[in-house]
Amino acid sequence: MNYVLVIYFLSLQIMAGQQLQEKATNNNKTLEGFYDLSEMEMPTKLYLLDNNLFHYYAIFGSVDLEVYGTYSINGNELKLMPSKELVQPYVIYARHNDQLKDTISFNYISPEHHREKVFFKVDEEWVTNPQSTGSFDEILLKYNIATVKNIKVNLTASQIRETPTYNTVELYSGPVTKGYNEFLMDNNRFYYMRQRLAKEPLVVEGDKIISEGKERIREPLHESDKKAITRYISTGGFFRDTTINRDKEFYKIDLIKENAKPLLHILKNGKIKEEN
Repeated sequence: MNYVLVIYFLSLQIMAGQQLQEKATNNNKTLEGFYDLSEMEMPTKLYLLDNNLFHYYAIFGSVDLEVYGTYSINGNELKLMPSKELVQPYVIYARHNDQLKDTISFNYISPEHHREKVFFKVDEEWVTNPQSTGSFDEILLKYNIATVKNIKVNLTASQIRETPTYNTVELYSGPVTKGYNEFLMDNNRFYYMRQRLAKEPLVVEGDKIISEGKERIREPLHESDKKAITRYISTGGFFRDTTINRDKEFYKIDLIKENAKPLLHILKNGKIKEEN
């Protein structure tokens, strides 16, 4: 009887050891590498690093779509999480301009859809752009105020039928460095495509990724590639579909997306009334 018990406990120990070994092996699995996700005549590349950074690049006709950020794995799902400025309609930059004196200015390209308007809340007062006459009009808006502490930007606002009232679609806010009075807004024309990428997780099976029903085999990365990708992402990169050039005098305003969605009424005198 004692002999049987000894054999039984030894078997349990061996099984437990095998389970621990399998668990350790699974924990050591890596998805780091290059994956070719291309379909038909649409070249698509995905680079994953062990430090949870990713770089995605695809060509849709004349559009070069570039996305970078971090990723997470939950079970058999791989979720790509783009850097936040890549999934905003605009990225805002600011600088000090002596020539503006007691005036602030906003320079940007209008939204693609003419029914969208951009509203700025300069400290406590809302201002907006003139009515757009077509897609991608260049807008220069000036406002008589000496300093700005905080800025809110209703980056996309949709008109309610033919009324002077607008729904807030996406609202962002951020602090402004003292003395900065000139603002540039880079038009992130394809941000919605990046948002869609973030909403559609990829399937992971072992060290393979399933995309469009096909197995995408991992190919190793060279150390030089890993360093270059890490450096590119950590410094913010530069997505190529922006439309305004900027120089080193400008700094990026760190915007926070807000949950508030106020209704904005444009009154006959041009003033804007906010309704929460």
